[in-house]
Amino acid sequence: MRYPDTLHLPGSPGATADDMVQHDLTWLDGELVVTEKLDGGNLTFTRDAMYGRSPDCDTEPWDRPAKALWAMTSYRIPDDWRVCGESMWARRTIAYSDLPGVFIVFGIWDETDTLLGWDDTVDWATRLELPVVPVLYRGGSLTEARAAWATRRDAASSEGFVVRSAGRIPADEFSVRVLKWVRAEPADAPGARLGATFAVNEFA
Repeated sequence: MRYPDTLHLPGSPGATADDMVQHDLTWLDGELVVTEKLDGGNLTFTRDAMYGRSPDCDTEPWDRPAKALWAMTSYRIPDDWRVCGESMWARRTIAYSDLPGVFIVFGIWDETDTLLGWDDTVDWATRLELPVVPVLYRGGSLTEARAAWATRRDAASSEGFVVRSAGRIPADEFSVRVLKWVRAEPADAPGARLGATFAVNEFA
């Protein structure tokens, strides 16, 4: 299964003319979880394979550390589940200095194509011995959810945030229950350093 596109929140500075913005925020009700949007590459681990945004995407040379981790982890992933996260070994536009691992989980899908609730996501990531993306806020206020990133991060050190409903999210509700806010691209951003030689992030 291809990882679904995450739509932008209204006012997301990083939304371009080609990006989709979700203006219906009525689905973001109840308990919300805000996590940091890491500047990495989308990867999916399953019991039988590792791939990029979709199963027909080849992995890249800079995903080899994540692939080694997948090889040690895959046998513990339930059949037909998908563990999705960021491949963080290669440095892109942000130089991280304290990452907890080369692959950081942001979502897990079960065999019914449902995104696990956040607590179950953390529980399963712990069982798989994989780190999860940092949580910046948890509560019932979308206004506070929006403000959480600015109180703890800035555009120089963070790409933005993702806000999601804390509970289980069926695939057909993903576009209204999981949204992102992305910083404007800095004018002096070096771009992704993913050539024949490239810089790597630092890990805790």
